[in-house]
Amino acid sequence: MRRAAILVALALAFTTTLFLYAVTARAGADVAAPRAQADAILREAEKDDDALEFARALARYDEGRALDPGSPRAPRAEARAAMLRAHAEGDFAPYAALERVRRDPALASDPRAVEELVHAAESFPPGPVRVEVWVLAAEAFAHRFGRPRDAEALLRRVIVDAHTDKVVGQKAARDLVAIHLARGDLAGAEDAVRVAGDRADPQLGRDVRRAVRRRNMHSAAILVLLALVVLAARAWNAAARRGSGARVATALARMWKLAVAYAAYVAIGGALLASGYEAGSGKPFLVFGVALLPILLLARAWGAAGGESKAARSGRATLCALAAASAAFLVLEGIDVAFLEGMGL
Repeated sequence: MRRAAILVALALAFTTTLFLYAVTARAGADVAAPRAQADAILREAEKDDDALEFARALARYDEGRALDPGSPRAPRAEARAAMLRAHAEGDFAPYAALERVRRDPALASDPRAVEELVHAAESFPPGPVRVEVWVLAAEAFAHRFGRPRDAEALLRRVIVDAHTDKVVGQKAARDLVAIHLARGDLAGAEDAVRVAGDRADPQLGRDVRRAVRRRNMHSAAILVLLALVVLAARAWNAAARRGSGARVATALARMWKLAVAYAAYVAIGGALLASGYEAGSGKPFLVFGVALLPILLLARAWGAAGGESKAARSGRATLCALAAASAAFLVLEGIDVAFLEGMGL
């Protein structure tokens, strides 16, 4: 009896194991079959996508995801389907025209192909596809074709179009401002910020105002240096008419070595100090030292030829100090405007 009970128990255990295996295998088959079918459909959808058959690709993306939402291909299919739906205006014909140029480096670098695409976009229904055409063409005109004027017009369209994404609009505004700044058109840059309105990031307006401030300082610096030259020359001429020209020449003869030594000290000492920092550059100090020498000599000549009153001496000292600061500003601006940006200018 005991042996019979053991045999019955073993038989039941074996039968249960077979049953569980069959159920598990069936479940696996039930999952594997739809997944294989879904993967095949999604692969076909990707081929349609590559072939610019977007309507058929979208239908297959949806079909494959519905058949097996847990497929490893499902997340990418969902993202791509959402992208296609957002570009479905005109039954995908505009999007196909855009992608035909965008996906082909030769067409994207062909001015005629890009111009034809822009012309075709005039008849596209309003939507993101038309905006993306303008963005693509503006980038090509500005950077590859050397036609910034054409890029300007397209960027302005991008900025004001109701279908422009916020991020795209901000970049278009910044690109438009950059074109104006590269041409030195600060009024155009200010107008671009005004046109962009809320679509321009706040930093863009600050950058333009800083550029305007730099331009004003540039003009002021040149005026200060010209004033120094003119006033020093007038004082020297006046001294010559009074018969005091020899005194001015003597003052310069006594001072020029000291002026050279001081300019060299500023140039070499400053360059060595700046070079001690990892990202430092000694070039601005070297150039400034050269620019400083004539200012020192002009200042000494003016001092020897000019009036001796306290007001005259104070005025000369103030203008000469401003001239040195102006020379420093122009040197930094000429070498690399980033030096001025680091000082908030």
